Amino acid sequence: MNPTATSTTEAIATKTACVFADAGLWSSQLSDALESLGLRVDTSNEMMSLFESAEDATPELVVIAQEEPEIAVRASRATRGLQHAPIMAVMPRESDLIATLDAGADDAVIARVDPALFAARVRALLRRVSPAGKSANQTIIRDLVIDFETYQVAVAGEIVQLTPTEFRLLAVLAQQAGRVVDPRALLSAVHQHDYSERDAQNLVKVHIANLRRKLKDSRSNNPYILCVRGFGYMLERRGRIRENDPLAPLFEEE
Repeated sequence: MNPTATSTTEAIATKTACVFADAGLWSSQLSDALESLGLRVDTSNEMMSLFESAEDATPELVVIAQEEPEIAVRASRATRGLQHAPIMAVMPRESDLIATLDAGADDAVIARVDPALFAARVRALLRRVSPAGKSANQTIIRDLVIDFETYQVAVAGEIVQLTPTEFRLLAVLAQQAGRVVDPRALLSAVHQHDYSERDAQNLVKVHIANLRRKLKDSRSNNPYILCVRGFGYMLERRGRIRENDPLAPLFEEE
């Protein structure tokens, strides 16, 4: 064997995908799909093993393939070492999608997914949460600070724990602050995948609801994220909405 080829393969495979899976929802083809991306696959059917793996180093990817994925996703998001790891869920049923995303998963597929599509979705997920270049700048809107170097968000000096997808959504809205972004364009910018209008509305609605809860928008008279009925979402720069704002009649709570 060529020594150079061996060392190159080993270097690529130093990044780990921790898989917590039920046998009925996971297959060797999906493991092969992860390995094709240069990930070393660490599979376990015990949640404690997943948590122990995270004690050594944060994995590049966490895959949850469980009959009740939202429970494992929620537990992972509450575990030190996994709070900021991108999570891909493999669900038994399409009806689990909203609960799984609401629990904190960054993306989700049905267990019978084609391995090539699964690999493509994982590749897109890793690309958007691990950008090639980091810019050492911040966006500051009122008491909201978005740091694009450390990928941290703070409100009034308090750090807000966001999933990678939630951070990316907020970053896109911040780049267009004061402008309405429709759900399909917003999701396409985050996932780099074109969704139908209906799917985009449903997915974005879940993520935005989580974002607003974490930013404490629901308890604020001057929320950061506004839903403009029939158009999309906007990050509001102003501390107070003008009474004669033409969009005001379209603002709604979600």
